This record gives sequence, C-alpha cells and structure tokens, in this order.
Amino acid sequence: MKRNPRARILLACSVAVIAVGWYAAQTVRPPDCDVAFSAFSDADGQPLPENGEEVTWDELGERAYQDMVASGRCEPPAARWRHWLG
Repeated sequence: MKRNPRARILLACSVAVIAVGWYAAQTVRPPDCDVAFSAFSDADGQPLPENGEEVTWDELGERAYQDMVASGRCEPPAARWRHWLG
C-alpha cells in the first residue's frame, strides 16, 4: 500500500504546530524577576524545618516569589508567549 507523502508532511506539520502551541501556552515566571532567599540548612544541605514542618528549597523559593508578587516587585506568572512579545 502506497502512502501519500503530502499526508505525512501535513501530519508532521500539524504535530509541530500543536507542540509549539502547547509549549507557548505554558505558564512561566517573568524572566526578569530574580528571587533570592536564604535559610539555615542541616548537615545534608536540606533546609531546617519551619514551625515544626519539613520544607524543601523549591517551597522556600516559591514562597519568596509569591511574596515578591504580592508586594508588586515581580509580575505574576503568565503564558510563555507573552514573554516572547516583550
């Protein structure tokens, strides 16, 4: 059975457009918002518990970012394509 090469090209282009569209629609932080934070760590390099609860570096970073958004020093996350437009 012979397949139409145009159909394969159309399928490949469609998949590429969908993949780029999905990638562009992902929510990301603004690239110009640098968040710095610090915490005490244990001998293994993990942050010490806060108020008796274990925390991770990612959670601490997310909290610091949300604090900066709440104070107006950083923009909230937006679709990636919005950052491409400048």
